[in-house]
Amino acid sequence: MISIFIHECGHGFANSLRGIECSTGFNRVGDIYKYPKDADFRAEYSAVSDSLLDFGVPATLMLAVTGTILFCLQKGEKGKIIALGFAAANSVMRLIPCLFVIMVPLLTGRVHNEDEYGTGLALAEATGYSVLIFLPALISILVSVMCIACLYRKLKTEISSKGFIRYSFLTLFSFYITMIIANMLDNIVRINWTAIR
Repeated sequence: MISIFIHECGHGFANSLRGIECSTGFNRVGDIYKYPKDADFRAEYSAVSDSLLDFGVPATLMLAVTGTILFCLQKGEKGKIIALGFAAANSVMRLIPCLFVIMVPLLTGRVHNEDEYGTGLALAEATGYSVLIFLPALISILVSVMCIACLYRKLKTEISSKGFIRYSFLTLFSFYITMIIANMLDNIVRINWTAIR
């Protein structure tokens, strides 16, 4: 829940710096002073970023990398569990959506709008190379897989493969439950970001 909130605040802060007023919560960015339950929640705000300035994804990837490093360095069990939670949750938070960004166009010919796809569009437009549309998603996948591989390698010495599968299942189940809770909280807790000029 903390990670999702930080991710959304990253979007809000970047938008504020770009002069775009918006509202962030636990899962979606929309028009300032509005809630996702409002019919006109995104009447003015575009769901896909059109700028290279965005802190949502970098914040999540930094939490994944930091959690992974702390997990590998921690000696105490409580610290390891907290670091493992941050590392795994933040890795999964970018890995799953980015796999959709890559796979959906290959399988259906349609695009799957995620943060990395919007950044990729801005990157392709800025450089003139349309192949760069998928670069941010590939970077997120790479960082996430590297974190998961490091966690697995470290956990392999401490728990069995069966235990790792249990941890993996628990992480994916927690991710699913957290997204349900985040959607509910999204209509309750909002931060309104005004334009910084």
